[in-house]
Amino acid sequence: MRRRIKTQLKKTKFNYKKLKKDLHWLDAISQTGWLSINDMDNIKPSNAVSGSMWIYKDTKDYITLFGTYSYDDKGEIEFGEVITIPKKWM
Repeated sequence: MRRRIKTQLKKTKFNYKKLKKDLHWLDAISQTGWLSINDMDNIKPSNAVSGSMWIYKDTKDYITLFGTYSYDDKGEIEFGEVITIPKKWM
């Protein structure tokens, strides 16, 4: 009778901190259709909010966040809902 050996994968360590408060920032707006002069005069950046996310990287120029993560078959971490925001937009 064969004995089954259970292989445990070593997961990548999770070293990421959650945002302490919502991050408010300006987001670029784009339009691909036709706009009137009135629409053009009134267009401005969108006020965006990112919350309940983890910080992947925080530099002098930008911050990279992610909202979900999982582990692949090899135990390595994968990221979803990734966004990099220039600090000038915050």
